Amino acid sequence: MNEKRNPTRDRIVLSALALFSERGIRKTSVEEIAFHAGLTRVTIYRYFPEKKDLVLEVYLHVEQIFQNGLAELEQNPQAGGESVLKHIAEGLSALPASDVFARADELKRLYPDVYDSIQQVRVVTLNGLFEHLFAMVESQGLLRPGLNRAIVQAIFWELIVNFFDHQKFKVLGLTDAELFHTMTDIFQFGILKHPPLGI
Repeated sequence: MNEKRNPTRDRIVLSALALFSERGIRKTSVEEIAFHAGLTRVTIYRYFPEKKDLVLEVYLHVEQIFQNGLAELEQNPQAGGESVLKHIAEGLSALPASDVFARADELKRLYPDVYDSIQQVRVVTLNGLFEHLFAMVESQGLLRPGLNRAIVQAIFWELIVNFFDHQKFKVLGLTDAELFHTMTDIFQFGILKHPPLGI
């Protein structure tokens, strides 16, 4: 996403995101995206000569939300973890009502190289987020004693990477932002109000 963003480009990407989520990537035509965005097909092709280019941009647009959280932590190491996670949830909330992550299998099948590119971006971004957030809570003395860092990181990965794609969550009808908010709450605070006596 090195190109400078502009309103027309963003309108195309957000329209494609909404339609890909609703109908699927393969079933959504460039003509439908143009109609949804209130633009011509020629305008779409001016920005995205191939549908594959648009698919890549749509998924990079979603990943950018997580990259923005990482950038916030890198630029301001004192930024609160809760604040950064809140900004990520707000970024997801600003997207059209969609479940773009539910189309990961279709993306992998139709455009395996795009899927691989997105996964590479995700690995770098999420590893960076984990490193910063873990170091932050460790320096503040907020970690429970005896936690195994490798296990915590594996759980973090499992939650972030697989949470949105899990079949049981897809049928709940929740937005990605609602799922992310719930997931981060559970990860940060657990599920019990107070630890039971004797544990």
